[in-house]
Amino acid sequence: MIVESDLSLSGNPDIFVIGDQACFRTSSGNALAGLAPVAMQEGRHAAENIRRTLLGLPSLAFRYQDKGMLATIGRKRAVVQMPRLQFGGFTAWLTWLFVHIFYLIGFKDRAFVLAQWAWSYATFRRGARLIVEKEWRSSPTGHTFPT
Repeated sequence: MIVESDLSLSGNPDIFVIGDQACFRTSSGNALAGLAPVAMQEGRHAAENIRRTLLGLPSLAFRYQDKGMLATIGRKRAVVQMPRLQFGGFTAWLTWLFVHIFYLIGFKDRAFVLAQWAWSYATFRRGARLIVEKEWRSSPTGHTFPT
């Protein structure tokens, strides 16, 4: 849904839309990507605007701050692209790991995820369950499954 500058719906100033459901256009007319950093900033901003609405104050316009992008590209490899810094390799992979752990809520969650990742890394387990078989069969409902 296309949202107003404060992330509210046009004609419905008490309804805010964030994340993948929001189409926010920047001052240059470009839509922000449906990525976690965008949704996180939108969520904080919408919460602040809801608080302001409850206090009888006007909503504030949303301004996205691009903090950069991180992506893993293999075992012990990643890329980091920030506004003034770009690097890759093992250091980027450690940066990716730290940032993802940092944004988890609570020590227990951070410790659990770090332990899971360490186990997967040490045992060479895949993090995702992918179907790689080439032979497929049909079910009575029309769905296809690997044989």
